[in-house]
Amino acid sequence: MLPKLAGAIEQAEEEHVMAYSARILALIEKIDAADAVHFTRLRERAKKESDTRAKAREKILEKKREIFRVARAARASAAAKKKLRRSE
Repeated sequence: MLPKLAGAIEQAEEEHVMAYSARILALIEKIDAADAVHFTRLRERAKKESDTRAKAREKILEKKREIFRVARAARASAAAKKKLRRSE
């Protein structure tokens, strides 16, 4: 009895499966294509923004390095002058 009932349930489920028309399938494909284009554009935009931020970070780091070089040179110059004064 149970195998017949299970078979009847499966058959009933198969009968309720909606068959898509050609128009609906075309619409689904069109939506999928539009989604693919949309997400591709989003990825490209995100990549550009990421690259722009990376370049900006690199410029900031280079500026900080330059400031550090100047400060180190000034400190070295001040230390040399101090040493020179002590030796006089």
